[in-house]
Amino acid sequence: MHKELQDILALIRDQAAPLALATLLRVEGSSYRRPGSRLLTDGEQVLRGSLSGGCLEGEVLARAREVLADGVPRLLRYDLRGEADLVWGSGSGCEGVLDILVERLDPASPPAWVGWTEAVLRHRRTLRMTTATGEGFPRRRLDDGDIPGAGEVLEIIPPPIALWILGASDDSRPLVRLAKELGWRVGLLDHRPAFARPERFPEASRVLAGHPAQRIPDLGLDAHSAVVLMTHNYLKDLEALRLLADSDAPYLGLMGSRARSAKMVAELASEGLHCGDRLHSPVGLDLGAEDPGTIALAVLAEIQACFCGRTGGPLRTTRTVVSAS
Repeated sequence: MHKELQDILALIRDQAAPLALATLLRVEGSSYRRPGSRLLTDGEQVLRGSLSGGCLEGEVLARAREVLADGVPRLLRYDLRGEADLVWGSGSGCEGVLDILVERLDPASPPAWVGWTEAVLRHRRTLRMTTATGEGFPRRRLDDGDIPGAGEVLEIIPPPIALWILGASDDSRPLVRLAKELGWRVGLLDHRPAFARPERFPEASRVLAGHPAQRIPDLGLDAHSAVVLMTHNYLKDLEALRLLADSDAPYLGLMGSRARSAKMVAELASEGLHCGDRLHSPVGLDLGAEDPGTIALAVLAEIQACFCGRTGGPLRTTRTVVSAS
């Protein structure tokens, strides 16, 4: 969702004419999209985002044109349960009740929440924001951690995942590209200056040269950070893991065989250092990956699952649904 949100914020800042923003505030039952999903439109076309599997977008676009015309926000409710789903689309399978807020935005003077959300991306702070859906909606405020009041919907927006890749060989390139497409912040570190060059990884936010002991302490690793070690150099990976063992990064991925990983873990344990369940090696989900592109897909899928508290298994074997926010 972060890439979509980043694109919407950029469009709000870049456009001159008024825009309409539709936000999925609340879901009862299941839904194709989660609460917090957004759709931005100029009234003629969808500029970015979606709220359903396609069954509601046309209807929401019509309401957005009304909001652009009179400036009055709408709070819409759509019941897609059972046979009602066939009325709105062709059986998208949402099977839930969706509350959607449609409001007009003036890019020349965007509301305060736009700046709050941009700060999440800039300063890597989690945003807790409540939106009032009662009289005078949509009033928004920064949440202080209390239970939302009656008629308020709480939205929690964490900062995007910061992925640091240790190793700037060619097989790191698809990992950088795919992570950037997800809206993650991506950095590379390599002890070889000839490899750690920004022009080789134009999608990366930072490309650093230097040995792990010199650079890792200053990477700013936090609870929303992931590190993937793929230097293909045993001693460099071991040196990096020594430093990462005490970091706040909840995900550490190590490229290589189980035997190589076990040897490193044993060496670190003999020094009193432990990475615990944070260390994933061989890194990535079992997708049958064999080339750099599919390996990158497997790695990013495992990181995504880890940060969402999921196992990464097939959805058909789970009972996870989107519940009311």
